[in-house]
Amino acid sequence: MNKLIDYIEKYDTLSIFRHHFPDGDALGSQWGVAQYIKDNYPEKTVYVVGKDSEVLGFHPASQYVTDSQIASSHAIVLDSATEARIDGNHTLAKTVLNIDHHPNNEPYGDDFVVDPSRSSASEIVAELLLEKGMVSKQAASYMLSGILTDTIRFMVENTKPETLEIAAKLMRCGANITQLSMHFFNRSQASFGLRSKLAQYVEYDAGLATITITKAMRDAMNINERQAKTYYSIMSNVTEFEVYGVFVETDEGNFIGSLRSQNVTVNEIANRFNGGGHRLASGINDITFEQVQSLKEALKTAIKNYKEQINV
Repeated sequence: MNKLIDYIEKYDTLSIFRHHFPDGDALGSQWGVAQYIKDNYPEKTVYVVGKDSEVLGFHPASQYVTDSQIASSHAIVLDSATEARIDGNHTLAKTVLNIDHHPNNEPYGDDFVVDPSRSSASEIVAELLLEKGMVSKQAASYMLSGILTDTIRFMVENTKPETLEIAAKLMRCGANITQLSMHFFNRSQASFGLRSKLAQYVEYDAGLATITITKAMRDAMNINERQAKTYYSIMSNVTEFEVYGVFVETDEGNFIGSLRSQNVTVNEIANRFNGGGHRLASGINDITFEQVQSLKEALKTAIKNYKEQINV
């Protein structure tokens, strides 16, 4: 049963949600579904909900949606592992369909399509919408942008044959994978220079590489918390860096972070430090400097245990 298509066809007013501080997958799946509805069901009303601004320069800007508009709708929530992460008051909606690819540790919604084996929420919705057909070039481009960014151009372990097959179908609908890759992965000269500066702050010990970006550093470099958090990628593709991450001091004085791993499971550790996510990619929210140090020690222990296991 295609729950997404059934849900779209059943209700006349739909509100589409995603998580706070949206990444390419959250935006790609959200706008992909919204565009699909607008293209194929023009008589329906669609609200695209999200207060946090769009920073990737590709998807439309967030819309202002009133509580009364949400209350008149049926909600589709995309790419949000927990209700706490949802950007907007989805609880006002008459019903909620939850579509996600994160582990379903805190189930929510009246119904859900959750598959942690999939690369992205965009992959899930693309498969469901392509099953019905009639996917426009614009909708396909949104969804392929989500797949590309969450798989880092098909490099993560959840990239399956099905992922590539769905991407190929979206390309047949008109999505240009070359242009999308250039948009999301090319860097400006200014960004290149900033990455070079931040690379000098990489700390490496026992397989763990990290950068700690203080508020003073952010102010000097003129970057905000969200921008700073993306610079974990400075440490990617280094053989010795089993786990790597960035910790960013917020305006309030605590820290947020992003963790990535080549093989060591990090989401179970992230869960203990007000975070979570995928096995090899997780986020951290609102922890103290002392907790950052404890988190680093836990990660180094995990790396040590992993190496001992593979050398048995």
